[in-house]
Amino acid sequence: MSFSKKIFLAIFGTAVFSALTVCLVLNTALSSHRITEFEESYIDHMNLLAQTLENLEGSQARMVLNNLLEDMIHHDVDNLNVELFGPDNENMGKVTRPEFQPTFDSVEMLSKGDGAYWKDGRMVVLTSLQDKSGKEYRMVSTISAATIEKELNRIKYTLLGTAAALILFSLWLSRVLTTTLLRKVNAIYSLLAEITQTQDYSKRVNVADEESDRKSRDELDGLGRNLNHMLQTLQASQSRLLEAERDKARSQVAAQVAHDIRSPLMSMNMALSQIENAPMEPLAILKSAVARVAGIVQKLSASIAKPDQETGVEAPKLTLVEPLIATVVNEHSVRLKPDQQLTLSGVSPLPEIWSVLQINELQSAVSNLINNAFEAGATKVDLVLGAEGKKWTLQIRDNGKGIPATILDKIFERSFTSGKTGGSGLGLFQAKTAIEWTGGTLDVATVEGEGTVFTLKVPKEKNPAWLAPSIELVTDQKIFFVDDDLNVLSAWQAKAGALGLTAAAFYSSVDKFIAEVPLASLSESALLIIDQNLNGSKTGLEILEQAALAKRAYLCTSEFDEKWVQDRVRKLNVHLIPKPWISQFELKVRTS
Repeated sequence: MSFSKKIFLAIFGTAVFSALTVCLVLNTALSSHRITEFEESYIDHMNLLAQTLENLEGSQARMVLNNLLEDMIHHDVDNLNVELFGPDNENMGKVTRPEFQPTFDSVEMLSKGDGAYWKDGRMVVLTSLQDKSGKEYRMVSTISAATIEKELNRIKYTLLGTAAALILFSLWLSRVLTTTLLRKVNAIYSLLAEITQTQDYSKRVNVADEESDRKSRDELDGLGRNLNHMLQTLQASQSRLLEAERDKARSQVAAQVAHDIRSPLMSMNMALSQIENAPMEPLAILKSAVARVAGIVQKLSASIAKPDQETGVEAPKLTLVEPLIATVVNEHSVRLKPDQQLTLSGVSPLPEIWSVLQINELQSAVSNLINNAFEAGATKVDLVLGAEGKKWTLQIRDNGKGIPATILDKIFERSFTSGKTGGSGLGLFQAKTAIEWTGGTLDVATVEGEGTVFTLKVPKEKNPAWLAPSIELVTDQKIFFVDDDLNVLSAWQAKAGALGLTAAAFYSSVDKFIAEVPLASLSESALLIIDQNLNGSKTGLEILEQAALAKRAYLCTSEFDEKWVQDRVRKLNVHLIPKPWISQFELKVRTS
């Protein structure tokens, strides 16, 4: 129950209880007083009658008595019965209303003293009188309670009406008092609720000025003023804290960018210097390094984006693990010093480990671990890729000086660094964060003076249903290869030539392929292997959708890990060949 309801019920309940109590007390007092007056009036009346009768004698007394009693009966509707008893309690006469029905014996009442008594819902008045000879007589009058009951009911109903009016007035007054008393409390409550939601400490509650408060001595105004002072202090503290957090965030972002972007930039510089002598391998390294720099820029944009802007956080992808690790190793290999050695083992010729990853984050993590090893004095770093149950593993072993036991439990903390000049303390922290995001773990084992082993364990996924492990066809079966990368096209030509595929056709231009090959009239046995990004009017997926070859179509692309590509492949019911597979991908010839 709310506080306002409690206050209202307390005021209203108190007022109702007071009104009912007052009305009940008044009803009791007024009823008792009226009954007493009723009794005393009839006692006085009968005493006066008795005094009159005492002055009468003989037969005259009896006649006058009868006349007086009859007059009293006729003129007073409450008089029901009057009886006169002699000294020996003999009944000397009575006057009775026709409708009177006796409910008790009047002789029984003669033992009581003079006064008024209530019996069977009627009032009985006893009066004594003496004649001149000293004989004592008793007069018994039975009085109806109808009149007094009407008066008592009138009093009761009047008080009930008064009580109802007081209750209604109490209801109105309780609402007014509750609203008045809680107006400032509600204002303070609403303000605090709003501040809790918005964290905006610039809000204030409306209160009287200090001079008015000093005169009125309103405690709630004083409470509101203290709250305003507190909010003013919190607002100032919040501003200082936000500015400090901004400065810290800027420093951390700058340190993270400087740390992450250093390796791919160095790789690009080294690869560019070698392009003239060995164009293929350095070019591939350069493309990979540029992609990593783009990912780092995306992460930087996400960290400084405004709340109402899209952050651009890297989306996870279902991708092949081996090419990602090999790319990082190739980047580092081109800039090794003469006395440094970097190896990668456990990688099958045909990549086969699928996993859901943030690609740039994982590559940055592996790159950071390799950097740390060489920067800490290692001359040899071995990467060993493997599997353990439903996880793939990567061990990064170095022959460095190891990690001291005194700092081993701190190496994954943000900003902690040791043994390197100018270190930011972000490498291992970022690596552990990236690995744990995938649902994996990053563990370390070290021996001082011998080296360190970091072990990554990350969940792996089953091979996708759209994946094409190989293609089997007959030597004279039509098969079309479309790719504007001449190196890729040459690799397919070599495979087709080795198998003697006489009906194979190769196109480096998608527009030429569209012009020469009528997609709507392809034979039911024809196969099509096509790249996604082609320098032409249509993409590979658009052509596959138009040709409607289903399982006889193969999309061969380096964008195999893009979710939208995988979704379109699944929707078109075609196969997908990752480009890292091309060198080991198998074309088979069947005999029939």
